[in-house]
Amino acid sequence: MTLETMNTISDRVHAQLDRVTEIWKQALGEALTGVYLHGSLVLGAFREGVSDLDLLVVCRERLPREKRLEIVRQIMEADGKPCPLEMSAVCLSDLRPWRHPVRCQFHYSDFWTARYREMLSGKIGAHFLLDEDFEDPDITCHVKLTRQSGICLYGEAIDTVFPPVPEVDFWQSISADVHDYDFNAYEPRYFASNILILGRVLSYKVEHRILSKYEAGVWTAEHVPEALRPVVLDALDAWYTGREMRETDPALLDALKNYLIDAIEN
Repeated sequence: MTLETMNTISDRVHAQLDRVTEIWKQALGEALTGVYLHGSLVLGAFREGVSDLDLLVVCRERLPREKRLEIVRQIMEADGKPCPLEMSAVCLSDLRPWRHPVRCQFHYSDFWTARYREMLSGKIGAHFLLDEDFEDPDITCHVKLTRQSGICLYGEAIDTVFPPVPEVDFWQSISADVHDYDFNAYEPRYFASNILILGRVLSYKVEHRILSKYEAGVWTAEHVPEALRPVVLDALDAWYTGREMRETDPALLDALKNYLIDAIEN
C-alpha cells in the first residue's frame, strides 16, 4: 500500500490546498494570521481518494455571519476536488493565553455539508455554526498535532502562533468520552476509521506521540490479543483501500472495543 506525503501528492491535491488557502486570504486579508495543515498528510499516511485534508486557520478578528457564509460557499465548491475537506478556524486571542477547550468560530466537514446547503438556501435561519463561537475540544488535538508535525501553508510560523498544549488538556480532549465510544458513530463509511481512532488513543497513552491512523492501526494490531488482531488489520486495510470491512462477529467487535477502552481508562 502506497501512502503519500506532502512531497509526493498529486498536482490536483496541491492545487486544492492552494485554492483553499487563497479563499481565506481573499476573505480576511491582513486579518488572516495563517493557514496550517495537519492530519494524515503531515504524518506521511495520506491516500488520495480516502484521506481528508485537515486544516486549521487562525484569524486576528471575529468572523461575522455574512463572512462565514461567504467562506463556506467557496469551501463547498472546493470540497472533494479531489479530497474531502475538514477545517476549523479560531481567533488568535483564543489561543494566547491558552485555555481549553478552545473556542471555534468556523468549522467545515462533510458531516455538515447538507446542513450548510440548507443555510445557504435560506431553509435554515439561525444556527450555531454561523451565529456563535463554540467550545470545541478537538481544537486542542489539532493544535498539538500542528505543533508536532504541521505545515504552514501561509502566514506566521507555527511556533509563534500556537502555544504548547498542557498534557492534561490534550489527554482530556481525546479520552473524555471514551467510555461511551461507538464504532458505529457517524456514517457507515467511518466504521473502520472509528476502530483505528480508538486504537490511536491507546497508542498515544503508551507512546506519548500522535501517530497517524495507519501507524496506530499497525501499533494496535501488535498490542491487542491475537484473537482481536484480524479485526484491526481488516479495519486498517478497509480504510486505506476504500472498501467495506468484512462481516465480523459482533462479539469480537465488542471484545475489541472493551479491551481498548479498559486499557485506555486503566
